[in-house]
Amino acid sequence: MQSNVERAKDLLPSIILTILSMIQALALELFWSKIEDADFLWNGGVGAVIGWLQLAVMLLGMLLIWVFYVSFVLRFTWLPSLEDTLIPFLIGLLEFAMIDLMQPQYLGVWFVLLAAVFSAATIGSHLTMRQARQDPANDYFFSKMGPATWRDYRGTLAAVTLFCLFGLALWMSDNYAPLSVLALLIALAALCYRFAQAKYYWMHSVVAEEQAGEENDQ
Repeated sequence: MQSNVERAKDLLPSIILTILSMIQALALELFWSKIEDADFLWNGGVGAVIGWLQLAVMLLGMLLIWVFYVSFVLRFTWLPSLEDTLIPFLIGLLEFAMIDLMQPQYLGVWFVLLAAVFSAATIGSHLTMRQARQDPANDYFFSKMGPATWRDYRGTLAAVTLFCLFGLALWMSDNYAPLSVLALLIALAALCYRFAQAKYYWMHSVVAEEQAGEENDQ
């Protein structure tokens, strides 16, 4: 039984990362074809500005999801749950829907989907961290960090709520151009902040693991 658990710890995270890489590759292919078919991107005007901002948010979001999953596999050892194996598919479906609706006239629905991606990624992250905390191999990190509480997710809850409100407002205002640009700039800033967080925790884990290894050697 113990050997099965250890084998699952070794193989399943890599399998999840492989599945996610395939999903992201398909999403990038669809993303590129969408750029080629979107004539309004090259016609100038507010519509083109909104379109390029959507593309920037979409691309940054896909890269951020990839960075999060890679960082989990590199930093932690854990026994994946059934939910861990299914969430990449859910995120992939939401990404495909967002890419398909990547046009200014669908921006209201698109923001609701963005909120759904944020929620799914956060739930997946929470489940993975909870599993990783149970593995003694990750004590170098979790021994100095308490379990996550609702306060730790206030930023995510605020972002998800804000994106849903933007989606509703854009749908009711028939995609008012200034609001569209403002909403996309805020979404872009939120994703950049998440990248900064990912970099901090990545470096924090690497330094903490090295220090733990040095202490064990002494």
